[in-house]
Amino acid sequence: MPGRPLLPGELSVLALLLDGPMHGYEMARCFERDDLAEVCPVEQSLLYTYLRNIEDRELVTWHEVREGKRPPRKVYVLTDAGRAAVENWLHEPVGRMRQVRLEFLLKLYFLHHSDVGAEAALLQRQLRVCEDYRARLSERANGTEGFPRLVAHSKLSAAEATIGWLESYAAELERGSGGGRS
Repeated sequence: MPGRPLLPGELSVLALLLDGPMHGYEMARCFERDDLAEVCPVEQSLLYTYLRNIEDRELVTWHEVREGKRPPRKVYVLTDAGRAAVENWLHEPVGRMRQVRLEFLLKLYFLHHSDVGAEAALLQRQLRVCEDYRARLSERANGTEGFPRLVAHSKLSAAEATIGWLESYAAELERGSGGGRS
């Protein structure tokens, strides 16, 4: 397991812990919010699987807290390695277009709530990655025929739509409206 990349849901759990220690039920409530659930729905059973996975990788630790007569709860805390992993993830653009609608949106969600300047910087880096991808696709589309050309044009249209969407959000951030999130 340590060899595989962390899943977007696992990284999102780490990002939630940037705000401070939390128990699983608190995290589950965060994932139930409409804005986060729309991008990354995480049911409680999956959340606890993610917590075990990141605990196995020593990205979080936990301690028990007892409140009244309730059973003890595990309160999770980021380790230094966990903090470094999530900070690196949050500030790196995604490399594949299909990751933009999940992983990149998650990054924007968490950065918007913690560091709007970093959100805008990441957005600009992501735009450059997408523009480079579009340029490579354009060359491929112009240098091929038949089905490979059709595939390149399909990917090119998706890249152009993504770039337009990113540029639109960058303009919103510049105006200070930030997509209507709070």
